[in-house]
Amino acid sequence: MAKIIIPFPFRRYTDSLREVSVETNTLADCIEALIARYPGMNSIQDHPALLSIFINGKQTKEEWNAVSLTHEDEVSLIVPIAGG
Repeated sequence: MAKIIIPFPFRRYTDSLREVSVETNTLADCIEALIARYPGMNSIQDHPALLSIFINGKQTKEEWNAVSLTHEDEVSLIVPIAGG
């Protein structure tokens, strides 16, 4: 199962869980499984440009269906922040 690290702003949709494991083959499947389990997470699919995705610590900018995952992968969802 791939492990998804949930950023703080989205934990309200995952019952405050910091991480969720899903059975998956691609990043697209991973996101779909996450949304199926936690429907409030659908905003990440609606606005993918507002989210950075890292797999095993390396940022991916590929189309989600083009990224293969294994049961050992860690997917981090990073919400960019602005400051000033």
